[in-house]
Amino acid sequence: MAEAPVDASTLPVTVKKKKSLSIEEKIDIINAVESGKKKAEIAAEYGIKKNSLSSIMKNKDKVLEAFESLRFDPKRKRLRTAFYTDLEEALMRWYRIAQCLNVPVNGPMLRLKANDFAQKLGHNDFKCSNGWLDRFKSRYGLVFRAQPVEATGVSVDPSAVWHQNILPYYLNDYHPKNVFNVKETGLLYRMLPTNTFAFKGETCSIGKLCKDRITLVVGTNMDGSEKLPLLLIGKNRNPHCFRGIKSLPVCYEANKMAWMTADVFEQWMQKLDERFQAQQRRVVIFIESSPAHPEVKNLKSIELAFFPSCLSSKFIAMKQGVIRSLKIKYRHCLIKKFLSSVEGSKEFTFSLLDAVDTLHLCWRAVTQETIVKSYEEAGFKSQRGESEEANAETDTGLDLVADAQAAGVEFPEGLSVEEYAALDDDLETCEPTPSDDAVCPKMKEKFACECFQQTRKCSTTIAND
Repeated sequence: MAEAPVDASTLPVTVKKKKSLSIEEKIDIINAVESGKKKAEIAAEYGIKKNSLSSIMKNKDKVLEAFESLRFDPKRKRLRTAFYTDLEEALMRWYRIAQCLNVPVNGPMLRLKANDFAQKLGHNDFKCSNGWLDRFKSRYGLVFRAQPVEATGVSVDPSAVWHQNILPYYLNDYHPKNVFNVKETGLLYRMLPTNTFAFKGETCSIGKLCKDRITLVVGTNMDGSEKLPLLLIGKNRNPHCFRGIKSLPVCYEANKMAWMTADVFEQWMQKLDERFQAQQRRVVIFIESSPAHPEVKNLKSIELAFFPSCLSSKFIAMKQGVIRSLKIKYRHCLIKKFLSSVEGSKEFTFSLLDAVDTLHLCWRAVTQETIVKSYEEAGFKSQRGESEEANAETDTGLDLVADAQAAGVEFPEGLSVEEYAALDDDLETCEPTPSDDAVCPKMKEKFACECFQQTRKCSTTIAND
C-alpha cells in the first residue's frame, strides 16, 4: 500500500539557534583575523557565519574598549550598557577601591552605596532593587565571597595604598589634560620684608595683619596645559578699590574670615562645571577632604576625588612647586613696587585691586614645566605613556635682597627670598577639620577612604546593619 505524500508545510521547522560569543572569544577572533588567518577557517572554528565575523570586526573598537577598560566581565556575551551609566561607573569605582583596601563588600553595602550615589547624581527616580543589583553584578561579573573581617596584624600605610592602588584608577580613566588638582593657600598680600617680624606667631584671624590677608585658590591640570582662573577670597565683599571696576581677571568671593567655606566651594564648582560642560569635557578634580569641601550634587562634567585626610601633603601637586613659584613671583613684584616708591620718595600704597592684577599676571607667568614637575613630585605618573621629562623653572634670578639693599632697604637678618615667600603658607584657609571622634562614621566610608583601619570599621558596621 502506497504511503500518502507528506505535506512539507506541515513539518516542524528546525531553526538553528544563533551562537553567542563572549567578549574573550571575540577578542580571540579579532587577534586571529589580524594575524592573517583565513576568515573562513576562523568562522568554522567558532561555529559562526562569515557575516557574524564581519560584524565583530566592524565593532572591533567597542569590543577592545570593553575588554581593556574592565567595565564588563570578559565572560559576558553582550555589551548592552545600563541606563544609569554614571551611577554604575561611580559604584564600580567605589567597589574597586574597597577591593584595593581589602574592605569586604556584600549585597546590602552595594545597595546602600548605589542609592547614595543615585541621590548625589540627581537620579531621584532610582531605587536599588534586588533585580537591578543582580543585573549589575552580572554585567560586571561580581561574585561576593566570605572574607575574614579580623585584622590581619599587617601594618598598612594608607598613603602607599592610595598611591599604588587608588590613584592609578583615575589616571587610567582620565587623560592628563583632564586631571586637575586644586589647593588653597593664605596670602598676606601687603606684607613687606620689614613687616615679617610682626608675623611670628600671628594667626591672622585677629590683629593688625588680618585685614591684609586673603585666601588664594589655585588649580591646574596634570600636563600643565591649563590653569584654572584664580579664586580670591577676601573679607570685604565690595572693597572701595573695586568701585567702578566692571570685571576682574579672577573670581572673587568674600566672608568675614576670608576663608573657603562650603557655600563658596559649591558655587565655584558649579561655575567650573558649566565651563567644562561648554567644552564637552569630563574631568576629575583632586581636592583635600574638609568640611569646606562638600560633595557637590548634580555635577555633570566634574568628578571630585577627595584625598584622604591621613594622606601626606607630598601628594598634593600644587604644594610641590606651583604655589611657591606663584608666591615668589608675587613677592618680587611687591618689592619692586615698594622700592620704586622709596626711590621716588613716595608713599607706598598697594590695594587689593593691585594684588588682584599682580596675582593674575604672576599666575600667567608660572610655567608649564613647573606644573608638570610638581605633579611628578606628587606621584602623578601618566598611565598612558605620555609623560615627558620636564625641568621646573628656577627663580634664582629674582635677587630681591640685592635690589632692596641697593635702594637702602634691608631684609631682616637671616631671611631668604624663599622663606619670605613662604611665610604665610600655613595660614588657616578654612574652618579647622573636627577631630576624628566628631566625624560621622559614614563620612569616613567615603569614596576615597580615610584610611584602611577606619574604612574597615565603617564597612563592617554597615554590613552588620
